[in-house]
Amino acid sequence: MRAFLDGYDGPHPRYRIELVLRGDLFTATGPDMFEALLRLRRQLEPYGYAVAVQGARRDVWSSGMARDMGGGMKAYVMRPGKEATTSDLVQTLDDAPVELLDTIAEQEKRRDSWHGRPAAPW
Repeated sequence: MRAFLDGYDGPHPRYRIELVLRGDLFTATGPDMFEALLRLRRQLEPYGYAVAVQGARRDVWSSGMARDMGGGMKAYVMRPGKEATTSDLVQTLDDAPVELLDTIAEQEKRRDSWHGRPAAPW
């Protein structure tokens, strides 16, 4: 896998992630690295594949500020009942243990619950 700033759409950055998997190239772009990762994962999930990086952990999500100001290169570990601090930041594309990964849908449920929106208990 490789990830990089791919250029600009006017004043807005465009990030790209490329992954070669069994000879096939999967690629995704986004306005920040976290969004590019989400788009790549949406392509892989139907095949049962996951990307073992921090940004794909069930308990991690990148905030709007981290995405706007930092290009989505960092994300927060979400802890139930606690607000995130800078000590909760992880690098979006750093390796993560497979047992901490989940689908985007499950990750979004946890994000919504963490933000106080109705969601299934974790």
